[in-house]
Amino acid sequence: MSNKQLITNVGIGLAAASAGILARKTLQKSWEKVTNEPAPKDKESENTDLKEAVTWAVVSGIGAGVARMAVQYVMDKRQSK
Repeated sequence: MSNKQLITNVGIGLAAASAGILARKTLQKSWEKVTNEPAPKDKESENTDLKEAVTWAVVSGIGAGVARMAVQYVMDKRQSK
């Protein structure tokens, strides 16, 4: 693998990770607006209902995963041109 390919792959990975983090932060803000409560952070918390914790895990996992996949897809398409 050449240096250029390595740098490109690292860049794609960083972009995908950043997109996942940004998506999660955006979802946290949206969750707070919709529910008027902060997003569940600690599964051990007595204030967090199981249904709420599972819903948050699904929503945040899908959102961050889709964001990372979208960035990866776009960057791969760009690289193949």
